[in-house]
Amino acid sequence: MAARQSPTWYSHLGVPLIIIIALNVVEKLSDSMQPDQNELDNEERYMTTADIIRKRGFPLEVHQAVTEDGYILELHRIPYGRNGLSPNNRSRPVFLQHGLLWNDHAWMMNPTNNSLAFILADHGYDVWMGNSRGNSNSRKHVSLDPEKQEYWNFTWDEMGRFDIPASIDYVLNVTGQDKLSAYIGYSLGCTLFFIGAIDKPNLNNQVEMMIGLGPTASIAHLDNFYRYLGMVVQTYHFLVRMTCKAVLHSNDGLSHNLLKLFCDSGQFAANLCLHLLFQIFGYSQSYYVSALNAIIGHYPDGTSIGAAVQFLQHSNSGESFHHFDYGCHENWRRYGTCAPAPYDLSLVTAPVYLMSGDKDPIAPPKDVQWLATKLGNLKSSIEIESPFTHGDFLWSTRATELVYLPIISLLSKSHLTSSI
Repeated sequence: MAARQSPTWYSHLGVPLIIIIALNVVEKLSDSMQPDQNELDNEERYMTTADIIRKRGFPLEVHQAVTEDGYILELHRIPYGRNGLSPNNRSRPVFLQHGLLWNDHAWMMNPTNNSLAFILADHGYDVWMGNSRGNSNSRKHVSLDPEKQEYWNFTWDEMGRFDIPASIDYVLNVTGQDKLSAYIGYSLGCTLFFIGAIDKPNLNNQVEMMIGLGPTASIAHLDNFYRYLGMVVQTYHFLVRMTCKAVLHSNDGLSHNLLKLFCDSGQFAANLCLHLLFQIFGYSQSYYVSALNAIIGHYPDGTSIGAAVQFLQHSNSGESFHHFDYGCHENWRRYGTCAPAPYDLSLVTAPVYLMSGDKDPIAPPKDVQWLATKLGNLKSSIEIESPFTHGDFLWSTRATELVYLPIISLLSKSHLTSSI
């Protein structure tokens, strides 16, 4: 089965890269099945994440956390599930953080009984979902105008240093708890926690555990078409700075709206968009058509040029995890070295549990293995074999079996241990 999608290939990549992608996609298209037109209709594509939560029958609270540097982040809270409260599980909240160019829709893409946010809530957990600065839910600031470049002058470094600590502090203050039951990150959501825990050591003491799904730090073995951009990252950086007014890949931008029209134009276009998405996240063997169909309304959802460029820098710098590379002159001023300053992952002392996919092109096994050797308090690193891709953490029909229920089991064991 296949459906319409919204990848980030459509701007700033250049003709040679488009040809490379097209050749790979056409090779796959012959094996795809045409979706039934009824499967192409999905109202959640056009709904906000808050509206989706309400539509699915869950209670919702909308909160705002303000970072040290003035960014206003929208947090969505599902305080309990459809069957009411479960005091045994609600002693501490669970925090979910999405990946690059996304919002918290990532946690509710699948049918209700197979989406992590809703599964956790129905198990009685107090679920909080973060939204990174710059996406459609968190495009506010106490003084800066999101329409001006100054608002968008941030990288992973600021997102991890300010967004994650501010969000966690806010949740603990509202709930009156001293720790999260768990911080669960996906892709860049893992990266940002590592940065926050290194920059603000107390963050390590504010979580019972950190669970990383498709974790990224080193991206030396990136295995999708972005590796070609990594080879010309400086040229890419120059081009996007010249062609982007501020936000990169805005969800409500002209290019994204044109892409929606293209993906809606027919069955072939729908299949093409699907396989272009798979070029980024890996070719899934099992997925919910409804989930993939809804993505185009929520992904990509905007970030800064710096955040995207930092991803490419890591794909082109060997096995490493470091600050943004501003060039030798500016690096000397900021870090005291010509090269960007490395992050010391041994300072991440919170208990960390990693889950990775055997066919993940964005967090390949070799990069996850490298990360596992660097963390200060790794408890386990599990590689899922099925095959399992980067996108499968969110949309696979087997995600509940292979990922979500094991997370529930881990949380339950931790709660029992802490209660003794």
